Amino acid sequence: MSKQVVDKPEKTTRPHSRAGWIIGLLFAANLLNFYDRAIPAVLLDQIEQAFGINDAQAGLLASAFVIVAALTVIPLGYLADRIARKTVVGWGLLIWSVFTAVGGVFSSFWVFFGSRVGVGVGEAAYDPAAGSLMADLYPTEKRARANSWFQLGFPIGTMLAYFTVGAVAVAFGSWRAPFLIAAVPGIIIAILVFRIREPKRGATDAVAIAAAEPLTGAGPTSATTDSAVGAGATARPTVAAKRASIWSVLRIRSMYGLIIAFAGYNFAAYAIGTFLTPVLQRYYGLDLVSAAAVSGVVIGIGGLIGLLLGGWVTDRVAKTSIARRVMVAAVCLLVAAPLAYIGLSASSSVLGQLVLFLALSYLLGMFYLAAAVPVVSDVVGAKQRSSALGVVFAIGYVIGGAGGPLWWVRCLTRSPRVPRTCLTRPPRRTVCRPQ
Repeated sequence: MSKQVVDKPEKTTRPHSRAGWIIGLLFAANLLNFYDRAIPAVLLDQIEQAFGINDAQAGLLASAFVIVAALTVIPLGYLADRIARKTVVGWGLLIWSVFTAVGGVFSSFWVFFGSRVGVGVGEAAYDPAAGSLMADLYPTEKRARANSWFQLGFPIGTMLAYFTVGAVAVAFGSWRAPFLIAAVPGIIIAILVFRIREPKRGATDAVAIAAAEPLTGAGPTSATTDSAVGAGATARPTVAAKRASIWSVLRIRSMYGLIIAFAGYNFAAYAIGTFLTPVLQRYYGLDLVSAAAVSGVVIGIGGLIGLLLGGWVTDRVAKTSIARRVMVAAVCLLVAAPLAYIGLSASSSVLGQLVLFLALSYLLGMFYLAAAVPVVSDVVGAKQRSSALGVVFAIGYVIGGAGGPLWWVRCLTRSPRVPRTCLTRPPRRTVCRPQ
C-alpha cells in the first residue's frame, strides 16, 4: 500500500507526453506571435506610402504597440496567477489573431493603429502565462532547454515572416494580404490551447524556493511570498492584496538586475527589428523580397543557432549553480553589444559586414533570452511567477521595446550621413545612401 502511495504522485508529476504537447502548442503560438509582430517591419515602406506617414510616425506606431503591451502585461500576469493559465493564453492568442486580420481590412491609419494596439494587448496576455506554465512542466535544471524550444518561435517566426511576407504581398499585389492570412492559424491554435490540461502550480519544484541555492537576496523573500500567496489562494484577492503581490516581487533584489537586462536587450532588438528591412532597401539598394530575406538571415538564423546552443549551455552550467546561468547570459550580452555596433557601422558598399556581425550579435543575444525566463522562475515562488514575469516584461517593454524604435529615428535625424528626404517622406523608387 505504501508503494502505491509513492507511485501515484510520481506519475502525476512527470507528464512527459502532455508536457511535449503543451510546449509544442506554446511554441506554435509563440512563432505566430513573432510572425505577426514582424509583418509591419517587413512592409514598413509600403505601409508608410499607403498612409502617407514618415519614419518618426512609424516608430511611434511600433512604440505604441509595445507601450500598450507593457501597461496590460502586469494585470494580465496577475490574472494568470489566479485563473487557469490556458484561458489567458488562449484568449490572448485569439485576440491578437483577430486584430492582426483587422489591420489588413480597413484603409484608415487610425484603425490600423488601433489594430496594432489590440495585437499588443493579446500578446501581453500570452507571455507571462506561458512562462509560468512552462515552469511547471520541467524542473529547474531543464527549464532553459524547454524555454529555448519555446523561444525558438522568435527566430523561426521572424525568419518565416522575413522570407514569406514580402513574397506574399508581391504575389497578391497588396501589402494587406499577409495580415489576413496570418490570422487563420492563430485562431486554430487558440482552440487547441483551450483544450489542454495544464499542470498543477509548483508541480516540478522538488524543494521549496528557500531551500534552493538563491541568487543575491532572492531566497527568503521568494519563499515567504510564495507561502503567503498559497495560504490565501482560494480567497478572492483584494486591491491591497494585488499591490502586495507586485511589491513582494519587487522586494527581491535579484529582480532589478533581471529587469535592467531585459530592458537593455529589448531596446536594441526592437530598434533593429523595426528598421532593418527599410535600411537594407534604402541604403543598400535591395528590393523588398531581397531585403526581407537578408533580415531573415540576420535575425532568424542567428537567433535559431543561439537559442539551440544557449538553452543547452545555460542548463548545463545551472546544474552546479543557478548563478552561473546568469553569468553566462550577462557575458553574452556584453559581447553582443560591440558586435552589433560593428555591424551597424558598415558602409553601404560592405553589406557582408552588417550581415555577419549583426547575426553574431543576435546569436549571443539568444543565449541571454534562453536563460531569461528560467532565471525569473528560479528566484520567484511558483504562485507568483506570472506576476513576476509580467513586471519584467512591462518594464522591459516600456524602456526597451518602446524606446528602441524612437531612439533609432532620433539618431537618424541627427546623423549628417543620412539625407533628410529619407526621413521626412516615405521613400518610393530612390535609394537613400549615406553621404
